[in-house]
Amino acid sequence: MEVFGPVTMTFEERERTFYYSVPENLEQAVPVVFCFHGAGSSARHHMKITGFHKLSEEHQVITVFPDAVHFDPADRMTKQWNEGREKNTAFQQEVNDVGFVLDLIDWLKQRYPVDESRIYATGFSNGSAFSLRLGLECQDVFAGVGGVSGPLVKDLAKKFQWSKPMPMLFIMGTDDKLVPYDGHYDSTYMIDQLLSAEKTVKFFAKSWGDGGTHHHERVMENEEYAIVKNAYPQEEEKVVFYSIEGGGHTWPGGPLSQASSLTGKVAGQLDATKILFEHLITFQR
Repeated sequence: MEVFGPVTMTFEERERTFYYSVPENLEQAVPVVFCFHGAGSSARHHMKITGFHKLSEEHQVITVFPDAVHFDPADRMTKQWNEGREKNTAFQQEVNDVGFVLDLIDWLKQRYPVDESRIYATGFSNGSAFSLRLGLECQDVFAGVGGVSGPLVKDLAKKFQWSKPMPMLFIMGTDDKLVPYDGHYDSTYMIDQLLSAEKTVKFFAKSWGDGGTHHHERVMENEEYAIVKNAYPQEEEKVVFYSIEGGGHTWPGGPLSQASSLTGKVAGQLDATKILFEHLITFQR
């Protein structure tokens, strides 16, 4: 496996950067997995907490870690993906992040054998919400999406319709203090204008014509948190939701250093990276 970056490309008169990993000795077309960082974070930090690139060789996939545009160096929260929220700086500045990602796909296709039927988007927090936007707006490009702690923007759910089924995996903690798990915003939260975790998952489940029947399982429980799995449709489990009772705004299975009084607990016994890979890559073979 080789890791490249930072690579710089110009898109719509802005310099954009990204990192990516490629399996050695490519002999056939391989999938591509995009990995989007959260608000105020970076591609390098997202690589550190998720380790997606470390699975590149084993799963024979290209992983890509792009950076969002940072408008004010004095305010890290002005570095966000345009996931569709009106209160987002990238939205207000009309940053075409969707177009940037599509251009980046073309960049990869010019250099590597890309399996165009197996391109996926994943992310954390703001990066998760952006991944879900890509799955909704670019249904002809992405074969599946997934994310952690970043539900779908309400306005996007109102405007778009499904043209085909979309595999999806979502993970969120019930004690998230930054993004409301239940979708009910008050002044204590930093982010609003998003659906609840449950409504986000059910919105994607509708792409399969699911009427509400699903598989429900309590998969793990200890003194700190419990993990509940809900999957739609019941037999195929194409849309999966892991609800972490007591979990915070962190990447499950990532470094314990993520935990704080603001971000909450890290569910160490749930490997979000592995689960996302297995759901989006393995199940689509």
